[in-house]
Amino acid sequence: MSHPPLILVFHCPAGGGHKAAADAVAEAARRRGLDAEVVDALSLTPPWFSRAYVGAHFAGSERAPALYGHAYQALDWRAPIADGLRCGFDRALGVGVKRFVAARSPTAVVATHFFPMEVLGHERLRGRLRVPIVGVVTDHRAHAFWAERGIDRFCTPAGRPPRDLVRHGISPAAIVATGIPVRAAFGAIPALVVPRSGEPLRVLVTSGGFGIGPVTEVVRSFAGLSGVELVVVCGDNPGRADRVARVAAELRIAARVVGFERDMPARMAEAHVLVGKPGGLTVSESLAAGRPMILVGTCPGQEASNEQWLLANGAALSVRPGAVGRAVWGLRHGDRLASLALAARDLGAPDAADRVVDVALHAAGSVAARAGSPRLSTAA
Repeated sequence: MSHPPLILVFHCPAGGGHKAAADAVAEAARRRGLDAEVVDALSLTPPWFSRAYVGAHFAGSERAPALYGHAYQALDWRAPIADGLRCGFDRALGVGVKRFVAARSPTAVVATHFFPMEVLGHERLRGRLRVPIVGVVTDHRAHAFWAERGIDRFCTPAGRPPRDLVRHGISPAAIVATGIPVRAAFGAIPALVVPRSGEPLRVLVTSGGFGIGPVTEVVRSFAGLSGVELVVVCGDNPGRADRVARVAAELRIAARVVGFERDMPARMAEAHVLVGKPGGLTVSESLAAGRPMILVGTCPGQEASNEQWLLANGAALSVRPGAVGRAVWGLRHGDRLASLALAARDLGAPDAADRVVDVALHAAGSVAARAGSPRLSTAA
């Protein structure tokens, strides 16, 4: 009995968005009768390296955002010596990733983070890996770290990321503007209906899966404002959820405070507007749902690029955390909320995950054809 094609989808937990994108690709593959396995690439490395890798990301973006932004800019170019040292170190510690792929014998590999791309791309270049690798860029700017050699195809949002990759030496023929993959449930959310007079404006305040960002200050900004209801998602951060709940109770703010939310599509469907940091997946999910964003706590680097793109396309507002309440309350008047929502829906790419699967299967078929094997069927 033949088995369906297997797609391995690698991510890294340096930010919850990489896993969300991986889950979306796997979901799309399974819908089509394919086998898909989502793998944390860092779980296949020494534990100390995994802790240090994730810890460095959060220490920079949360505790020293200015330093993080400077490092992001300074490293945004391909330097042969520096790249050789960094990639050589990562490849040595990523031997478990290589062994895992060899043992599973997938039809294709999809990676939503650059760490597995650099480990496996090197194997492709050396001829030691015969399955194609598809890299998925998860922000509206493609940093030099994404431009790994040995990657068969790059899936990106439209606009700047393809140009960034070309600037970093990637062939335009290897780049497909699929959009950033999100789960199908976000695209299935009905279009926003502007609340009528007397109805509350429902606001979803998020802090990502790890509970970071100026959530408490945002909630305080709603003190004394009527006609607004909050749902505050604090992520995997119980201490923050407790603090936010106390603040809301003390200031008599209509707020429902929850921790880690497993059904974000349902939460977003209830909301008229989303407040949060402009992470790549938060942005993409909001756009697929047609919900505008109020952007707060933006970190220099990829989040700043996402923010600039949203503002330029009229799908978001950027305000200080302490001014969010007034900005949201102002959306009750005029047609600003409706125009922001329409712009968001126009920018969304709800079918991006299916497009990524298409790219992976096409790449697998091309590899099989070059090897003289029967072409892989892409039928479900």
